[in-house]
Amino acid sequence: MLRFLFVRHGRTPWNVQGRVQGGGGLDEVGRAQAVALGERLSSEPISAIYASPALRARQTATAVARRHGLKVRQRSLLRDMDYGKIAGALLSDAEARYPDLVKRWRTRPDTVQFEGGDSLDDLRRRIQRFIRETVTAHGSGTVLAATHDSPVRVVASLALGIDDSHHMQPEMRVPLASLTVLEVDGGLLHLALRHDEAHLEGIVA
Repeated sequence: MLRFLFVRHGRTPWNVQGRVQGGGGLDEVGRAQAVALGERLSSEPISAIYASPALRARQTATAVARRHGLKVRQRSLLRDMDYGKIAGALLSDAEARYPDLVKRWRTRPDTVQFEGGDSLDDLRRRIQRFIRETVTAHGSGTVLAATHDSPVRVVASLALGIDDSHHMQPEMRVPLASLTVLEVDGGLLHLALRHDEAHLEGIVA
């Protein structure tokens, strides 16, 4: 059995500003969240650490990696959903300029193809490929993957056997610096822990 520790990156200034995608590096709170995550996972038998190429994900992964003496390996398959022409925009501006697109994303996300960017099917295929390739490379043990909100939502969807129409439901939201544990055994996916943030107690966001 291979255990995946999927973590969402810590907080960034773009998260505070309410922009589409996180963007940039961790802020003071995000760095504290990453340190707390590292402490939480310090006793885990982690054999490899992967991260999205985004700075915020690499910084979060590094806080865990230094506890284990491991290198952070970048994997583009873990990158965030590409929101195309609205990437980096304030959500309020995106709502004003593209109201139909934002409404569809909130209510029927599985039907959205962002212009110049991804669809949820694109993202699902990437995450499935990451899981397959990592299982092939490691077979068993525990690996960490530092990524983003939407990729972790997809991980949960795969394990729960639900389609991408559920992507934007409130219970699918992934808190910053939270931990989701996926177990893969004989091709079967089991969600052992979902969106846990107990290690963040006392950190004021």
